[in-house]
Amino acid sequence: MLKNYLVTVYRTFKRHPSFLLLNMLGLALGIGCSVVIYLIVNYELSYEKHHANFEHIYRVTNGGSASMPHPTGDALAADYAFVDAVAKIDYEYGGIIASWEGDTQLKKMEEDEGLVFASPGVFDVFTFPALAGNLSDAVSHPNSAVISDQWAIKYFDVKDESFDKVIGNRITINSTLSVVVKGVFKASPATTDLPFQLVVHYDNLGDFDPDYGDGQDWDATSSSTNCYVLLKDESHKNQLIAALPEFAKKYYGEGDAGDRFGLQPLSDVHFNPDYSNFGDRVMDYRLLIALITIAFFLLIAACINFINLSTAQASKRAREIGIRKAMGGHKRQLRTQFLMETFFITVLASFLSLALAEVMLLELQNLLGYRLSVSIVNEPWLLVYLLAVIILVTLAAGLYPSLVLSKLSPVMALRGKSAHSKGLRGVSLRKALVVFQFMISQVLVFGTLVVLQQTRFLQDQPLGFDKDAIITTWVPDQSAISALGQRIRSVKGIENVSFCIGAPLSSSNSIANFYDPAVAKERRADLGANFKAVDENYLSLFNIELLAGRNLRPADSASAVIASEQAILGLGFQSPHDAIGAKIRTGYDDNVREIVGVVKDFHAYSLHQKLEKVILLYYQPEFYSMVIKFSAGSSAAVASEAISGVEEIWNETFPSFIFDYRFLDASIAAKYESERNLATLFMIFASIAVLIGALGLYGLISFMANERTKEIGVRKVLGAGTLQMLLMFWKEIAGLLLIAFVIASPLVYALMSDWLDDFAYQIDIGFTVFVSAFAVSLLVALVSTGYRSMQAASSNPVDSLRSE
Repeated sequence: MLKNYLVTVYRTFKRHPSFLLLNMLGLALGIGCSVVIYLIVNYELSYEKHHANFEHIYRVTNGGSASMPHPTGDALAADYAFVDAVAKIDYEYGGIIASWEGDTQLKKMEEDEGLVFASPGVFDVFTFPALAGNLSDAVSHPNSAVISDQWAIKYFDVKDESFDKVIGNRITINSTLSVVVKGVFKASPATTDLPFQLVVHYDNLGDFDPDYGDGQDWDATSSSTNCYVLLKDESHKNQLIAALPEFAKKYYGEGDAGDRFGLQPLSDVHFNPDYSNFGDRVMDYRLLIALITIAFFLLIAACINFINLSTAQASKRAREIGIRKAMGGHKRQLRTQFLMETFFITVLASFLSLALAEVMLLELQNLLGYRLSVSIVNEPWLLVYLLAVIILVTLAAGLYPSLVLSKLSPVMALRGKSAHSKGLRGVSLRKALVVFQFMISQVLVFGTLVVLQQTRFLQDQPLGFDKDAIITTWVPDQSAISALGQRIRSVKGIENVSFCIGAPLSSSNSIANFYDPAVAKERRADLGANFKAVDENYLSLFNIELLAGRNLRPADSASAVIASEQAILGLGFQSPHDAIGAKIRTGYDDNVREIVGVVKDFHAYSLHQKLEKVILLYYQPEFYSMVIKFSAGSSAAVASEAISGVEEIWNETFPSFIFDYRFLDASIAAKYESERNLATLFMIFASIAVLIGALGLYGLISFMANERTKEIGVRKVLGAGTLQMLLMFWKEIAGLLLIAFVIASPLVYALMSDWLDDFAYQIDIGFTVFVSAFAVSLLVALVSTGYRSMQAASSNPVDSLRSE
C-alpha cells in the first residue's frame, strides 16, 4: 500500500511540476523563517544559563537603575548573614593591556571590553570554571588578578592548554596599574552580559579611577558599578526584600526608606530595557514575543497558500479521482493519498527551508550582532522542532484539501463537471483565508513603515547641541591636557578642543543628588541629576545656548556650577535669571556650590528618555574625554589631514597609548541601532509575508478562473472585452484586500502605539502610513494575479462552451 502511495505521489508531481514548485516555495519560505526565528529566540533565551546558580542570582537595583554605590556589597554582606554570597562588580570595559614575563613585555593591545574589578565573591555567585589556580583566593588581595583562557592564549601564547605557565606573570593596565596573574578561568560563552576577560581585585579600582576615593561614598553611583547577590533559598530572597527598606534607611536616612533598593533576577537582566547591562545590549521580551508571533503567522500563511493552490488543482485532478472512486477507492484511501502528497511536499520544503534559513542567517549576521547556523548536530532540539513543524504543517495544510478532493462525486468528475460539485463550493472559505493572509502581510508592512518613520524621526530630532564634524577620544593622563589642548588647537582644520567627562550623549555619566541647603531637611526634596565635568570650551564647542549668567572657569572647580532649565525648575525657579546666585549642595562631592549660569536644555541621554536635569561643573580629575571639532566647511581631505596632525601630537604626548577616536554623530546613531535592526527585520519578514500572500492569491485566482470558465465564455459571447474581464477579477481582489485592511488597521495601530510608548519623543501615526501599507499590498496583489487573470480573460469562449 505504501509503495502504491509513493508511486502515485511521484506521478502526481511529475504531471504537475508547477503545482509542486509553488507549494514547495510557499512552505519553504514559511518554515525557513520559522527556523530562523526559532534559532534567534533560542539563542537569546540561553543567556546566563551556563551559571550553576542561574535561578538564585539577583542584581540589586537602585531606584530606576542598576547603578550602585561602591560600599553597597560590603554592607549587604555584613548586615545580612542569610545572603549566601555577594559580588561587587565594576566593569570598566577596557584600556591598554600589556602582558609581561619578568621585565620583558610580551604583548600590548587596546581592548574595548573585558576589564572588570570585582570582589572575590564574584566566583561564588557566578560559574567561571577554574583552569589554573584558586579563583576566589586569587583575587582576595590587592594587585592580584585572574585572566580568561582566551586572553591567556592571546597575551601569553599559551599552547596545549598549559595555563599554569601564566601564573605569576604580570599584566599592566594603561601603564598605571600592575597586577599579578594568579589564576585562569574559562571565559563565558557568547550568551552572556558579563563578558569578563580580566578580573582584578576591587580595591585596585582606585588605581584606575581617581573618583573611587576610599570606596565608601554612598551618594555617588556609576553605571559601571553593579552588585549581585546569591540567595539559594526562596525564604532568603523574601527576607532580603523585606529588609531592603531598613537597609536604605540605615545608610540614607528616614526619607529614603521607600523602594530605593530592589532585586532583579539574573534571568531578567538581558531582557529588561529599564536597566542597562555590561553587554550593552538588551533584548526586550516583547520583541521575542513579536518574532514568535510572526513565525506562527508566516507558517499559517504558508498553509493557507498550500490550501488555495491545492484546491485550485481540483478540476485538473477530477477525472483521476472519479476513476479511483469508480474502481472502488474509498474516501479514506483518497484522504491518505492527499495527506501523503502534502507530507512529502512538506518534507521537501523543509530541506529547502534549511538552505534558505542558512542564507538568511548569514545575511542577518551583522544585523543580529552574532552568527547562527543551521546545525542539527550542535542544536539537537532543532530536529525536534523541525519534525513538529512538518507534522503540524502536514495536518494544517493537507487536511482540508484532502477532505474536499475526496468528496468529489465520481459521476460528475468523469463528466468533467467537478467544478460544480458540492465539494468545491468553498470559494467563501478560500476568500476568507486570503483575507487572513493579507491581514498578516499588511500588519507587517504597516509595522515596517512605522518603525522606519520613528527611526528617521529619532535621527533628525534636534538634540540641543551640535554633533556634526566632531570626534571624541579618551584621555589617559589629565595632567597633560593643558599643553595637549594648546598644541591641537594649532593644527590646521581644528576649530575647537574641549576636555570633559564625555559628550552630551555619551555613556560616561555621573549621577548624584542635589538640593537647596537653605530648605529644612524634612521639607526638601533631593533631586537627581546628571553631573558632567566640563571645561570652559564645552559650551562653545557643542553650541549649547547660555540663557543667563556666565561660563565656567578653572577657578570654579569647587565653588560653581551651570544648571540646565530642568534643573532650576526642580529647584522652583521659573526664570533662568532668577536662579543665578542660588546655592546647591551636591551629592557629587558634598560641596555647596553657586549657580553661575543656566543653559538651554539639551539631551544627555537618548530620545528613549525625556529631558533630564543636568549640572555642569569644572572638575579636571574627571576630564576623561577629549572632544575635537573641525573647522566649519572642512572637506574630507582637510579633516583627514587634521586627524593625522592630532595623532602625531598624541603619540608624542602619550607614546604608550593608541590614538583611537570616534565621530560623535556615528556614536549617537548607534544608540538607535536596535530600532534600525528592528525595521530591517520587519522589512524582511513583511516581504516574505507579502510573497507568500501573492502565491495564495495566485491560487485563489486560479480557482476562480476554473470555477467561472463558462461564465467568462458567456460574457465574452455577449460582448464583454478582455479589460472588463480583468476588472471583474481585480475588483474581487481589491475587495478582499480592503476587508483585510479594515481588520488589520485597528490591530496594528494598537500594537505600534504600544511600541511607540517606549519613546519619550515619538511620531504620530498618520493617515499616510495606512494608505502606503494598503497601496503596497494592492500593487503586489495586482502584479501577482495579473498573468493568471489575463490568461482567463483572454481565453477563447468556444473552448469553454464547447460541451454545452
